[in-house]
Amino acid sequence: MRNKIAFVLFILILSLNCAFSQSSVDLLRKGNSKYKERKFEEAEVNYRKALEKDKNDRRAIYNLGNALYKQNKFNEAQQKYLEVINSSPDNKEKAKTLYNLGNSFLKEKKYKESIEMYKNALKLNPNDFDAKYNYEYARRMLIFEQQQSQQNRQQDNKQNQSNNPKEKNQNQQQNQQQQPQQQNLSQQNIQNILNALRNEEKKTQKEVKAKLLPRIEKKIEKNW
Repeated sequence: MRNKIAFVLFILILSLNCAFSQSSVDLLRKGNSKYKERKFEEAEVNYRKALEKDKNDRRAIYNLGNALYKQNKFNEAQQKYLEVINSSPDNKEKAKTLYNLGNSFLKEKKYKESIEMYKNALKLNPNDFDAKYNYEYARRMLIFEQQQSQQNRQQDNKQNQSNNPKEKNQNQQQNQQQQPQQQNLSQQNIQNILNALRNEEKKTQKEVKAKLLPRIEKKIEKNW
């Protein structure tokens, strides 16, 4: 009799576990469907519900991060990506999550942080051209930002050293005329370097077809 009761209890527990798992999977699939429809808020809701059923489901955590990213909730997305990175035993999962984490920093113009994430992603997956491409973009943008900051400081120092009001006005007018030219030139240099990088990679990767800005928008996160 005891054996029969134990067997029945085992079947019940097994059935409950299956129902629990299936419910989490269904919610995950529903979230994925909403994500593909670009209904990111609804996708977020379903991923959160899936995590209520199974808080350790890395797929749900990762996809929730992507849904948050698409809503420009970068800080929340970063927390989810970090959860995946810290819990995943798989280097490929870590690499693509680090890539997404880098992109979230890139969107916030935190170039140093994004560069570090891309470098870590490339350590785990050296053949990831997307990570190479965005790493180079972030690196060039950081250089450009530093140059602009240095130029601004130099211009401020010149203005402070000038005691002649007319000379100040002349300097300000010259700076206003030079800044757009310098900025355009620097941005063009960045574009040329990135184009050269892309053309070089195309020799071995014929499938790569994108310009700088569309590529970043289109290939902004790695899918699960």
